[in-house]
Amino acid sequence: MSDAIKGGCQCGAVRYEISEPLHNVSHCHCSMCRKQHGALFVSFGTTAVTHLSVDGEDSLSSYESSANLTRQFCSNCGGQVLIRAEDNPDNVFVALGSLDAGQSPGHTGGERHIFWESKVSWYDPSDDLPKMTGYGE
Repeated sequence: MSDAIKGGCQCGAVRYEISEPLHNVSHCHCSMCRKQHGALFVSFGTTAVTHLSVDGEDSLSSYESSANLTRQFCSNCGGQVLIRAEDNPDNVFVALGSLDAGQSPGHTGGERHIFWESKVSWYDPSDDLPKMTGYGE
């Protein structure tokens, strides 16, 4: 991939570059993601930690949202940036809302909705993406 995928938090204290297309792009409807981001669902993509470089790591705060997941956000503006899974230390999940304007995750399909059973009842995305229970594993 010739051009890095770039993003960061709202205030710019945390910036990142990813040197490969993201994979496992998922739109998560779990209550933790909805409440943490204040949104109906949250979109994430996965990358290997070796393909991610972060500037401003000293501005990242962490929150353990469950026994296995740590969410990282900017301590200045609160912008959600990354999620790390204890049982998957070689990869990191990137909040796609934190990508810079005009940036694409670079993936080639395979998107899906996860935790579909937890979505709000009054909104139904009108797409044909697979709708998974839990992570769909």
